[in-house]
Amino acid sequence: MSSSRALPVASASVDLVNCWSGDLKELKECLTEWFTDDASWCRIGDDIHSVTEGAIETRLTPRTGATGWHAESVHVAGWRTPEGARIPAGYRWQYTRYADRRHETRESCLQEGDLREAAAKDGAAGVDKLVRHQQAQLTKWYDALDEFISSVHATEALPGWVAPVVGDELKDWHRTREFLTSAIMKYHHGDVAPRPDTVFGTLGFEFSTTRFELAPDH
Repeated sequence: MSSSRALPVASASVDLVNCWSGDLKELKECLTEWFTDDASWCRIGDDIHSVTEGAIETRLTPRTGATGWHAESVHVAGWRTPEGARIPAGYRWQYTRYADRRHETRESCLQEGDLREAAAKDGAAGVDKLVRHQQAQLTKWYDALDEFISSVHATEALPGWVAPVVGDELKDWHRTREFLTSAIMKYHHGDVAPRPDTVFGTLGFEFSTTRFELAPDH
């Protein structure tokens, strides 16, 4: 019986190494486990992804002008988790592309203290710069979600799995936007009390090919 062979990984991202606290031996063991020729990895475009129950997946990308693969984190929930399993295998490429763009723009929720820190360092100009940066990041994130929706909207009706996935993303996006507006209000006008829950209304979001509405949770 022939033994399993691991795909040749020649390099790894700093982000991935940090996930293992710099323990290269343990990282190598995990990569070997996930990317042997009989493991349940999958191909997504030109890349190869692990298929796990973890919080994020790992992918191998071809190294330009060199042999072997480059390993890096991909910020999607494990394809075997309930969250990851919602994405049909045939649409993993589109979702991964969105997740990459979301990771580039998704930052921590802005707090009033962040604005005061910017003001102490750079005055009003520092506050303005930070707010405008957050606004730009939210726009890029929304545009990435719009592109994702368009990429899976091939027929008149959206596939059934899309609505809950987009709904969760919109809740996260809207929550981040609400933190930004609340931080601005509190910085300029003091405590504005807790952010209210939507009781009777819905939130509507327009995209290039469709409209989504988030109904309040009951």
